[in-house]
Amino acid sequence: MFDNIKKSLYFSKMQLLLDKGIADKKIIPFDDEFYEKLNHTYISGLPVSIHIKYLKPIVGPGKCYDRSLYMFFCFDDAILVRGDNKDLELRYGKDNSGHGWIEMDNYVYDPSLMMRFDKDLYYEIYKPTKVSKCTKEEYCSTRECQELYSDIENTTIDDFKLYGKKRIELSVTMPLIMGIAQNSGNQEFIDELNDFIALIQYDEEEVYNELNEAMQKTISSLHSAK
Repeated sequence: MFDNIKKSLYFSKMQLLLDKGIADKKIIPFDDEFYEKLNHTYISGLPVSIHIKYLKPIVGPGKCYDRSLYMFFCFDDAILVRGDNKDLELRYGKDNSGHGWIEMDNYVYDPSLMMRFDKDLYYEIYKPTKVSKCTKEEYCSTRECQELYSDIENTTIDDFKLYGKKRIELSVTMPLIMGIAQNSGNQEFIDELNDFIALIQYDEEEVYNELNEAMQKTISSLHSAK
């Protein structure tokens, strides 16, 4: 019973802090300027802005680590953060209290809530423990992470255009994402995806033809090498 009282008090205080933070504009939704900064980094054939803005409902719980990592890649000065948040612990237990976010300029950017918080307020509300932080330099300390970051950093919109080096990736991802967009009924999502498709001049048949050409060249090269 005492635990239930403590839990109730925590959530009551949490709600008060959230309400005040919103009123004081210390908590605001990700805005167009923020999404625009995510719009020029590409992962799995899509701008990170589309991943963050529209794909959260289909990725399920526990994907905050991936989503925060995607955002981390978009900013030179971002810090990638992992910690156990109090509200998650009280809702789902200690084993499910882990959370991921990024920090910049004394703000927290939460990929699940899709909100920017004043950093001190965020820590007061969610009381994270076992917090670990990672800069770009620290992230790239292993060869595997360095290669991943380098690949993402050097990927541009041209890589998805006709005969671009990542064009073939679209043969797997784009039909899936197009189906998700249509089924979502979210016209903003559909319009933004269509803008990206037009920008890269995506055509499903052309992409499959490019894929077949690449496979034929690989096969020919293997035969020539024998």
